[in-house]
Amino acid sequence: MTSIPATVVIGSAGRRLYLIDWFRRAFKTLGVEGRVVVTENDETSSAASYGDLARIMPKYSDPAYEAALLDLVDELQPQLFISVNDYELLHLHVNTDLADRMRQLGVLVPGVSAEWQRGCVDKLRMAQMLTAIGVRTAPTVTGGDGAGLSALAAYTDDVVVKHRFGSGSSGLAIVSAARAEEAVAESLLSAPAQSGGEPTADDVVVQPKLSGTEHGVDIVGALHAPGDLAAVLARRKLRMRAGETDKAVTVDPAPFVANSALIAKAAGLTGLIDVDMFLDGEGRSTVIDINPRFGGGYPFVHLAGADVPLYYLAQAMGRDNGFEWSRYEPGVVSAKYESIRVAGRVPVTPTSSVE
Repeated sequence: MTSIPATVVIGSAGRRLYLIDWFRRAFKTLGVEGRVVVTENDETSSAASYGDLARIMPKYSDPAYEAALLDLVDELQPQLFISVNDYELLHLHVNTDLADRMRQLGVLVPGVSAEWQRGCVDKLRMAQMLTAIGVRTAPTVTGGDGAGLSALAAYTDDVVVKHRFGSGSSGLAIVSAARAEEAVAESLLSAPAQSGGEPTADDVVVQPKLSGTEHGVDIVGALHAPGDLAAVLARRKLRMRAGETDKAVTVDPAPFVANSALIAKAAGLTGLIDVDMFLDGEGRSTVIDINPRFGGGYPFVHLAGADVPLYYLAQAMGRDNGFEWSRYEPGVVSAKYESIRVAGRVPVTPTSSVE
């Protein structure tokens, strides 16, 4: 009988080819024969043909997705499954019980509780949940809350407007408080609605613009002890591009540990979540957003020495021998750059020559 190599499945890897490389290196560090399987809906995405094995899947909203995913798990017997798509994660953890079913089959599936997964895709709900556990967050109102908008305008000069159910920085605008309603109307033109129908002003949120410096923080929960904090990894954002951190410098995570521990415990966290926090002049951190997955800021701490893919694989395979995966060097500045690869080929129809 042919043995099945150790396997990690990365769902909807998209443009994050570096994650595939870093999981490959983690296998080598562990001295394990392993493979990285990439599942994608688009066979010409950057990552679809970059893994050791590619599987083209139905879209997560397709009724055929569930059977296709369970068939893949049965065939490949992965030790670990992660996704870097917010909406696929919502489908796995909230809309279905697929995450739990994979766990019952012996697959390690990092994540947060269903309640916190819902909160991560609803910025108003997230603000309310953070406040309830004692974590500082920006006061948040919907674009349709006239009284709330007036209250914000009474004490802040500038506000942040963005999609309530958006991913990344969709619908983002920073305007004067006097222009809040105008910015809400503009953001509404591209806003996704929770119900899937026509969006309303309540599908846009408004927050005061915070003072201080913006940081990206990776909160890592122990993979086999939900809610226990395993590590905090932090960087100060130096430049943004298309809603993602483009340049950053690694920093001491100490100012963010208290909030991180509260979030990890409340969310039943296992694995990594990407959190945006502001740090003010008095050293207080305020949470503004949570993405329950590897975010675009993780590479900055990885290049400075952290190695979460190694932690994931070591834990998934029972090979954790004290690797110093959470140590990184503060003061390392890294910047993203452009690259490109051939993603596929399409049939070409010969053209007739003109004589």
